[in-house]
Amino acid sequence: MKVAIFGATGKTGLKLVNHAIERGHLVTAFVRDSSSIQEKAGVLKVISGDINDQVSVELCVKGQDAVICALGSKDLFKNNKIRANGTVNIIKAMKKCDVRRFIVMSAMGVGESWKALSLVNKLLFAILMPATREDHESQEAEVKASGLDWTIIRPSGLTDAPRTSTYLVGENIRAKTSQISRSDVADLMLNIMESKTHIHTALTITN
Repeated sequence: MKVAIFGATGKTGLKLVNHAIERGHLVTAFVRDSSSIQEKAGVLKVISGDINDQVSVELCVKGQDAVICALGSKDLFKNNKIRANGTVNIIKAMKKCDVRRFIVMSAMGVGESWKALSLVNKLLFAILMPATREDHESQEAEVKASGLDWTIIRPSGLTDAPRTSTYLVGENIRAKTSQISRSDVADLMLNIMESKTHIHTALTITN
């Protein structure tokens, strides 16, 4: 498949790029700085641009079979709206370019999955990361209203542990460890892309 990956140089985004290439997909990576990732002839195309620049976003989306969004921000205490605004621009580009399959990484605790959080994690989200949650909530609202064939993936606490391909997946499930490796998140997102399942569904992934 031809897949565009936004947030491709983030920790999860890099896993998505590498795993997608391993599976034989043709990847177009959207990055802010092209020096952070090397283009590979025949398997990886790199487009450098700003997520707020509609022209470059459309250039990345055009001709794709699917789009994966792993946008994120290092600022946990300020809502810079990078996820929500970036997602709006991706949705506009997908509609213009007639690309329908959209898989988006959010976070456990967003939307309906808030009820599945432990009291400790609710306090962490509410007190330490309210801006992050606000951005995710706005992002999910835009995705759900898009009319596209979307799937939202909500990981629990992300780690750099190796891929296991063994994890819990479901709607509003409770976490055992409240952790999941980025490689396993990438594994699930690509599985869903390939199988074309769980359309219009928000899934939690955790251990």
